[in-house]
Amino acid sequence: MSVLSQVSLIAPSSLDHLDLVQAVAEQVARLAGLPEERQLDFGLAVREGAINAMKHGHKFDAKRTVRLEFRFRSECLEVSIVDHGPGFDPAELPDPRSPENLLRSSGRGLFLIRSLVDQVHFIQHDNGMELLLRKRLNDSPAALKSQRC
Repeated sequence: MSVLSQVSLIAPSSLDHLDLVQAVAEQVARLAGLPEERQLDFGLAVREGAINAMKHGHKFDAKRTVRLEFRFRSECLEVSIVDHGPGFDPAELPDPRSPENLLRSSGRGLFLIRSLVDQVHFIQHDNGMELLLRKRLNDSPAALKSQRC
């Protein structure tokens, strides 16, 4: 599986840049051939991932940047979102569907991301956290059976 195309974006950890992050994600999804009705889903997932990196990884310190690397192949679109924060253990996050969490004002970002993309991976690095999101470009029965993405 060879890389067909790659797009990189480095954004300051500021909410002012989220519209740009989402617009780039949606444009990359369009260029990769993701059906129009799923381009917004991909853009929203990337936006949520970037918000988490900016908020939890960098505490909205605009001097610190979040790196996004979009790659697309014939069967898959992926994005790597990297911050330089302390990281976290995703298994320790509370379930936003639990009764005690239903009224919380935050804590649903990863739940939303998982519902919008096909694969979510967390990679802890010595100097930060990487969120890797993958979305299949084709939902044909053969593509779904191959599990390639």
